[in-house]
Amino acid sequence: MTHFKFDRDSLDPELKDLASWPSVKTDGWTDKQRELFARLEGAIRAYFAGGVVKLICEKYKITRQEFHRYLKRCLATHPDGRIYGWRGIMPYARQKTYVRTKPVRIQSSTQAGGRSGAFSQLLDLYPDLAIGIQKLLLKQTGDETIPEPRIPLMAILKWLLSACKKKGLTAKDYPFCTRSLGRTALWRYLKALINLNPGAAAKGRYGKDATRRWRVSGHGPSTEKVTMPFQQGQFDGHRIDARLIILIRHTHGGFIKLHLQRLWLLAIIDVFTRAILGYHISLNAEYNAEDVLQCVKKAITPWKPMTLKIPGLQYAHGAGFPSGVVPKLAWVLFDEFCYDNAKSNLAKRVLKKLVSVVGCAINPGPVETPERRGIIERWFAILEEAGYHRFPSTTGSSPQDPRRGDPEAAAESLEISLDHLYEITDLVIAKYNATPHSGIGYKSPLDLMKLYADDENSLMRTIPEDQRASLGLLNVEFARAVRGNIKSGRRPYVDCEGARYRNDVLARSPELIGKKLRLVMDPEDPRSVIAYLPDGAEFGVLTANGFWGIRPHTLEMRRAILSLKRERLIYLTDNQDPIPVYLEYLANEKKGKATARALAKAQKAKYEYAIPTKTATFANHNDVLEADLPVDQAHPTRTITY
Repeated sequence: MTHFKFDRDSLDPELKDLASWPSVKTDGWTDKQRELFARLEGAIRAYFAGGVVKLICEKYKITRQEFHRYLKRCLATHPDGRIYGWRGIMPYARQKTYVRTKPVRIQSSTQAGGRSGAFSQLLDLYPDLAIGIQKLLLKQTGDETIPEPRIPLMAILKWLLSACKKKGLTAKDYPFCTRSLGRTALWRYLKALINLNPGAAAKGRYGKDATRRWRVSGHGPSTEKVTMPFQQGQFDGHRIDARLIILIRHTHGGFIKLHLQRLWLLAIIDVFTRAILGYHISLNAEYNAEDVLQCVKKAITPWKPMTLKIPGLQYAHGAGFPSGVVPKLAWVLFDEFCYDNAKSNLAKRVLKKLVSVVGCAINPGPVETPERRGIIERWFAILEEAGYHRFPSTTGSSPQDPRRGDPEAAAESLEISLDHLYEITDLVIAKYNATPHSGIGYKSPLDLMKLYADDENSLMRTIPEDQRASLGLLNVEFARAVRGNIKSGRRPYVDCEGARYRNDVLARSPELIGKKLRLVMDPEDPRSVIAYLPDGAEFGVLTANGFWGIRPHTLEMRRAILSLKRERLIYLTDNQDPIPVYLEYLANEKKGKATARALAKAQKAKYEYAIPTKTATFANHNDVLEADLPVDQAHPTRTITY
């Protein structure tokens, strides 16, 4: 306990400020305890008001020594770092720990008690025992030994008893003279050690997740204040806990069922309203930079309800996404983008697009610290419970989850397909946006968004109308020279990613032969590109020749087809559509995860980027393979023309 010279003028002014002293609630005390506390409180207040100690003691019926003892207790430092304050005059409250001086004696089986402070006395006599216990508990064993992953408490007790024997303690000494061998006292001591060293305990006994949470969370109120919608958006990716299949119609009839695993759901949530602004389902084994940009694009562009094919499914009343339900919120941009430090997110292309197109601040946050994005992390847990964990083909939250049966067999027997996942995901998220949330005053995220949109003083950044048609988030650029030869009668063209691009203006511009054009391509639909002259002026839209300019496909598909062609695994003629040949190759290839993903991506690209007004003519009708036709259980003969 700290000793003070009791001179009111020499005390720190903060110590004399009784209003700042930690207070005490006397509810539940006895009348005797309250009367004693009131007398001591009155005496101390009178002292700091300038009263004479002798007169104070006479008035409040306490001795001078007793007054000074309680005053010392009030001004002593509490373990929480503050002074005791009024806690120092609580009846029967201890400030000093009990120190035992009497040795422990052997007691009969009928005797109880009489061993208070015995364990502390043992550690005071042998300090190396306390050091050894702490090292074992917190895995501070040094570099010379390899510690166990988590040393059991019984192993610590055995070590303690063995160490006591080595020191010459016998059955007459503590802890051997007790029936429990000091086990209960050791448990209390270990618990106290953990409370005194929470960071080291989390690291040594509870794993890296507990260590990280203890280090980065719970330090007090957050200093980051979000006061309006679109001020901060949190992004993250979550692996979907379900197994799915895709159905591919085979060339020779029937269907091929391929299993899809390790799909990812990417989402962006508005921190202020808790509304999901947009999401994207990635078919890659690990989501990449393109997937991140796809999610950002869907968060900005207006949402439209899906055409549902599952019988009985329909959107809840008022459900949807802010960009589609509230017209004023279409094409609105967020000011700050928070995400984790995954490599796909930190790609230079992602950072460049976020800054140049969205114009937002970037907040990557510390590595492996999901607590900094607690809102989106919590939402993923809600989505799993409301959606994917209710699938018959769910994998559950862990291998021990009772909801997990045989997900692959359930997906195959019930034909739970990728299309089902798309529809249910959109429905569940749309319903979430229209559901009241306790974190925002029991309003729904969409209701809060509408209030913000109707406020005339609200400030919103939007994409200009003339830039909405070509958002450019996903675009990639190439520098390619114009080729051609007047002598041989070959009109100018640009060769890019295995296809020749041209238009009527380029065909009439032989002066551009040999000059490099900048080509801007959407990797999700590379049938056409926007060309720019060397001085930066826009030249126009160039379209790929042949089927590359007609059939919907992605840049990834084209590169895969060209790679297979170079390796002579597939053969293509000039008049042959490469997409059906590619799909047939995948359908006949060894059925694995990569094949299933490639087929799913091809099927998705065909639906999302189909142009029904164009019709392709084939040199040979057999080139249109059955494997390329979309599958619809309700209408098995339905096909799409291009």
